Amino acid sequence: MVNRKDAVMQQLNQLAGDLQELWKAATRDPAVEQRKQRAWSIISGVIGAAAAMASRRAVAKFWPILTGEPPPTAKTPGSAPSGQANRESSRA
Repeated sequence: MVNRKDAVMQQLNQLAGDLQELWKAATRDPAVEQRKQRAWSIISGVIGAAAAMASRRAVAKFWPILTGEPPPTAKTPGSAPSGQANRESSRA
């Protein structure tokens, strides 16, 4: 059995939540919120891509120091990319 004090507290908490939701609905524009979310997604994507490129460059610089050989992804000058080499060998 719920006593009177608990019932009043429950109703006041519910009223406070409803007033917060009403305040949010009255003061926030959904279009602006969506624009902020899109901007956040774009910015986080750009930062993630930049971090990936920077880490790849850093690893490419440290790889020869650590192993004594060129990085596996580095292209040697004068060699054709694998796609062109396959096409040229099939033509001959």
